[in-house]
Amino acid sequence: TTGQGRAACVPAWGAAGKTGTAEIGDGQKLAWFAGYVPVEHPRLAITVLVEGGVSGGQSAAPVFREIAARVLGSK
Repeated sequence: TTGQGRAACVPAWGAAGKTGTAEIGDGQKLAWFAGYVPVEHPRLAITVLVEGGVSGGQSAAPVFREIAARVLGSK
């Protein structure tokens, strides 16, 4: 796995997706990761939005990984 979404990678399943970060009015950020897992024959599509996050790769991608791992039964 490469790019800003590395933290979304679920061991043994991989992950693919897109990170994003947007700054809103008062300097606060919205960070997101939208992706699917596993890479081969996808079973889940998940979008995570973190209000007040740092960036999509740092704030939302790890949450994606945790959700996907729990649903798929991975550690």
